Amino acid sequence: MASQVLMVIVMLLLTACGAAASAPSTAAGSAAASPASSPSTAAGSTAASPASSPSAAPGILQPSESFAVDEIAFSDGEQRIRMPVLVADDAELRSVGLMNRADLPDDAGMLFVFEGPVSGGFWMKNTLLPLTIAFVGQDGTVQQLIDMDPCTADPCPRYEPERPYRYAVEANRGFFATHDISPGWTLEVDDRLGGGR
Repeated sequence: MASQVLMVIVMLLLTACGAAASAPSTAAGSAAASPASSPSTAAGSTAASPASSPSAAPGILQPSESFAVDEIAFSDGEQRIRMPVLVADDAELRSVGLMNRADLPDDAGMLFVFEGPVSGGFWMKNTLLPLTIAFVGQDGTVQQLIDMDPCTADPCPRYEPERPYRYAVEANRGFFATHDISPGWTLEVDDRLGGGR
């Protein structure tokens, strides 16, 4: 039943967007094994407001019938890098993630929002794109970055964080390195997504 529902969602996405490029992929393939807890509801981080520091122009990301689009930013106090994201803020959306998605704009990603700190890992089952995941703590600090490889056949490896996190951001592999984003940077998320911490 769940696989039929997932297939219907994928078909609706393909139909609505008119191309396989719009099919969702899973966070780290998907919040594979949705981090051991919480079906989450939109929760976020500090509101991303216009900054006086340099900012990278975001890619174009279209909403789908399942995922809303929002904007987040990463900051180190001197630079502020904006990123449009698909938002996975409940258990169903987190389980789908970026699965079967053929492409993702270079400067776009997916934001996984949890109601509170979780510790489960992600996997890349049926995820076609090489990604990097940023695990972000309750306080909005980037804790760890992990490169993840596409996986279309079992067994797919799990990518486990070193400590609990509140958010996870998946981006095309190379995005974080290109912008010199590393552990210690801060994730800015709108209050609607739990950004008020």
